Amino acid sequence: MFFIQNADVPRGTIGFMRIISLIIISLCLLACNKPEKNPELRDPIHSAIEAELKATDVAIAGEQKTLADHEKTLADVVPQTGQIKYAQKRVRESKERLTKLLQEKQYLELKKKARARDSKKSYLAAFKKGETWPDPKEWDSYQAEERLRKAKRTWDVQERIKQAGLGNEKAGSAPAPSGH
Repeated sequence: MFFIQNADVPRGTIGFMRIISLIIISLCLLACNKPEKNPELRDPIHSAIEAELKATDVAIAGEQKTLADHEKTLADVVPQTGQIKYAQKRVRESKERLTKLLQEKQYLELKKKARARDSKKSYLAAFKKGETWPDPKEWDSYQAEERLRKAKRTWDVQERIKQAGLGNEKAGSAPAPSGH
């Protein structure tokens, strides 16, 4: 502003510059109220799914390397020593784990696409209503769901006793009576 007032330019140019600067400022203020093009990038659930997908990719790469090692071991096994059964078992188990990981990757990719679509819908609805997005309650419910999904599915009596604090108690402090 200082340079505009003290510049050696004709008077019409200063007025023109003021009009242009007002137009630019007003456009900047009006442009701030548009919905985002990719709201899923702000969605913590989408980010969590993406992180899980990356971890699955790393696990797939590791399992492929393990499978290659087991196949090499199978090829190097001496016949009629009994080692071939164990080598075949390791190869089979590794292939099963790899198949499971590939299925999980496909599932996570589909889940990521669905979440991106759902997050766009919910973001636009929240934007139109003027509400905050993403909803913290939705993130909390997602975390609880994931914790339950990844939880151990077997019930161990000893573990439950330890959690309840019942296993640490000792029998009474009085000595046992001597019997006849």
